[in-house]
Amino acid sequence: MLKNNYLAITSFQLKLDIICKKDHDLLIQNELYHSQMKKSIEIIKKLQPDIAIFPEMAFSQNYEKTIKELSKDKLIIFGSTYVGHINKTKIYQNCKLNEVTKRFSCGSEPMVRFLEKIDVNTFIKKYLKEHEFYINSQKVYVLNCLEYYQVAYFIARDYELSKNLFGFLVPCSNSNPNVFIEESKAIHNHNENIYSFVCNRIKNDGKSGYGLSYIYGPIQYHEKDWLTEEGIISDKHNCSILKQDLSTPSYSYGLYAISNIISRFGRSDYYINTPKNVTIKNIL
Repeated sequence: MLKNNYLAITSFQLKLDIICKKDHDLLIQNELYHSQMKKSIEIIKKLQPDIAIFPEMAFSQNYEKTIKELSKDKLIIFGSTYVGHINKTKIYQNCKLNEVTKRFSCGSEPMVRFLEKIDVNTFIKKYLKEHEFYINSQKVYVLNCLEYYQVAYFIARDYELSKNLFGFLVPCSNSNPNVFIEESKAIHNHNENIYSFVCNRIKNDGKSGYGLSYIYGPIQYHEKDWLTEEGIISDKHNCSILKQDLSTPSYSYGLYAISNIISRFGRSDYYINTPKNVTIKNIL
């Protein structure tokens, strides 16, 4: 009964070794990677979330079949990988793969040399539908790293695009997460009824991916106090729900209320608490 008004979401912050070549990035599938993936799969099987998010560049064919099978009645963003010269987000739902081209790239990504440069309006008009998914009748946008930084603000402030929007699911591998947090603050200053789940990888190569995965969205003020008492950190922004440690492979899990039914007044017949059952635990 409880889950009917909530989406259960888990986000995996992994430590990944990446080699940057002239035309693509390459995931090194070492013992550390395999141990994290095996544990993450166990967690999905145990918790049965509606949505699971892995960081950018987490994809491996070694686990594709398992992730695909696990995606029955779920939405799983299995990070991304390079196909040819271009970064493709790997999104599994109901045992089917959706492969979505990442349309924005930063200067450190090899694909910046090959990707067509576009503006925000072009992205929204031409490509946004590729990033739109529904889970339990809730609309979400899957935006890979810089896509979120470039366009989420404009989506959040557009009445039609943000109508009935649960939030943004963001696989990421960025080297300056504090800048992303500042962007999230701007987004949620204007729309406090949507969520941002930003799942960053931890750098293990000294170049990119500094950890600090985080969640912004509607949170009741007393729930924020309780989470703080439980050792789950956030920042002072009203919509900051949690941050994961910079250097530790970990996962977060919680039940997040469907935003169109949230009332912030405890006396209201429509009041429900959000989020619920939030935890952050180490993967290894």
